Amino acid sequence: MLTVLCISPASAAEVQCTEGETITLAAEDSFFPYSGLHNGKQRGFSFDIVRAAYAAVGCQLNLLYVPYNRCMEKVENGTFLGCFNTTNSYENSRKYILHNKPLLYGKILIYARKGHPKEFDQSSYHNARFAVVRGYTYTDEFDQDEKIKKVFVDSDLQTLAMVARGRADYALVYEKVAKYQMADHRELIKQLPEPVSLHATYGLYVSFSRALGEKAERAAKLLDTGLSHITVNGTYEDIEKAWTRWLDTGLADGDQPPLYQVGG
Repeated sequence: MLTVLCISPASAAEVQCTEGETITLAAEDSFFPYSGLHNGKQRGFSFDIVRAAYAAVGCQLNLLYVPYNRCMEKVENGTFLGCFNTTNSYENSRKYILHNKPLLYGKILIYARKGHPKEFDQSSYHNARFAVVRGYTYTDEFDQDEKIKKVFVDSDLQTLAMVARGRADYALVYEKVAKYQMADHRELIKQLPEPVSLHATYGLYVSFSRALGEKAERAAKLLDTGLSHITVNGTYEDIEKAWTRWLDTGLADGDQPPLYQVGG
């Protein structure tokens, strides 16, 4: 079953994009269920939120999916207008233009191998190996602490697989991402890692290019306006509920992920 959310666009008085205007952004290709390709199709919770927000102010959205590090490099040099999902860390706030209201909040949990005997506490950060994704932000303190042993890989799936196989002690993964990866890749993660502690809670954003100046500022303001509209009119809540249902039951039942559609 495919859940399709159909919400009418904003009234003419609320439209802030010019007629036929298209906003082109990039999104990380392997951060599902927030953004990515699922069975070759663009899907994701934050993808739906961004699309709905821009639709609420009369904009069409064109989306490119690329690896995270390339996505951010292209935004920094002005090739891409914006990229998501990113945090509002000090470094990101310095390098990019961020909108005010986050797309969503996500919890980064610490995952250990099933049956891991040691309780996690602050000292564990300096007495263990952490599988992390290259280029991700996990908190400024964690990222900059050279005493923490970090094993860098290319995806959250790899971090979880390394913990499952005992090649790392812990993996830092967003809760919903871990839930999806462990349900969808049981052949690679046979012994499912378990969450043992909360690492951080982050708002996730679109990072816009400072190199594009006023164009990027305008795109960020349009997104903020659209996010306000969909929060007030209930669209945001509808999208969030649809993705929660899919992660809780639909994924296991073999349903296709939700898809927000403009109009209808």
